[in-house]
Amino acid sequence: MERVIVDGYNVIHAWPQLKRLMGEASLEAARDKLIDRLAVFGMVEGADVTVVFDAHHSTARSNSEQDVEGVHVLFTRKGHSADHAIERIAYAAAQVGDVLTVATSDRFQRDLVRGMGGAVISALELERRVVEAESEMGRRVQKYS
Repeated sequence: MERVIVDGYNVIHAWPQLKRLMGEASLEAARDKLIDRLAVFGMVEGADVTVVFDAHHSTARSNSEQDVEGVHVLFTRKGHSADHAIERIAYAAAQVGDVLTVATSDRFQRDLVRGMGGAVISALELERRVVEAESEMGRRVQKYS
């Protein structure tokens, strides 16, 4: 099973539809739409998907984690960035030999994850894969309708 870690805000700012939604509606609406789309991707691809969001302005003393539509959603605790959380996940995966793919367009993050043996795809490559998964889901629904 492919394990995909998504740098949430990096992707929101890279995908035109989500960036527009953030401006027209809210950051929360953009996050929700990203999670919805990642849920379809995870279901079609059989991938274990985690999306990580910064919570710099939060006063929470611990990470907040929940599963939404099959997507593991992680909000970092006060003072910790999504990058830091992704680095910890990648390091832990490398220690046990798990293979994971990180979706981010952050150059430093990409280099760090690759250095730990993880695979990296850009935010735009993730969008391409999500669009393919959404098309496949549409075909499956149409087939059984």
